[in-house]
Amino acid sequence: MERKMRSRKRSKRLRIVGGISAVLCVIFVLYSLAVSPMRRAHDQAFELAQKYASLKDDEKFYHYNRTQTYYTLLGTNKKGQKIYVIVAQNGKKINIYQKNEGVSEAKAKEVVKSSDKVKKITHVALGLHKNKPTWEVSYLNQYGNLCYDLLDFKSGKIIKTIQNI
Repeated sequence: MERKMRSRKRSKRLRIVGGISAVLCVIFVLYSLAVSPMRRAHDQAFELAQKYASLKDDEKFYHYNRTQTYYTLLGTNKKGQKIYVIVAQNGKKINIYQKNEGVSEAKAKEVVKSSDKVKKITHVALGLHKNKPTWEVSYLNQYGNLCYDLLDFKSGKIIKTIQNI
C-alpha cells in the first residue's frame, strides 16, 4: 500500500515537472519568434556595413522608424575609427558618420532630460530625418504620455518635438 502511494506521488511530481517544462519550452519558442525579425535585420545591416563601411565589429544596434526605417550600427572600422553606419531598411542607402562628428547617445539623452517634461526615456535611436543624421529620443512625460524629440546629430539641438501621442 505504501509503495503504491509513493508511486502515485512520484508520477504526480513527474507530471508537474513535465507540465512546467512544456510551458517553459513554449515561452522560449515564442520569445525566439518575437526577436528573430530584429536579429535578422541586425545581421543584414551588419553584413552591409562590413561590405560598404569596412565595419569590423559593432557595439550597438539602433532601430529608427519615422517616415522610413533605418538600422544603425555603432562600431569600429578597419582603421580603428568609431563610426555610425545607417542602413536603410531596403539596404539601398548606407550613410557613414564618424562618432566624433556629432553628439553621442548619452548627450542626446542629457539634452532631452534637461527639460522638466521627461519622466522616463523609453527609446533612443539614430537614423535619418530629411536626409540628415538625427537622434530620435522617445520618452514618457510627467503625465505618462508618449513623446518624441528629434535632435540634430551634429549640433545636438532639438529640431522637432511631438508631444502627448
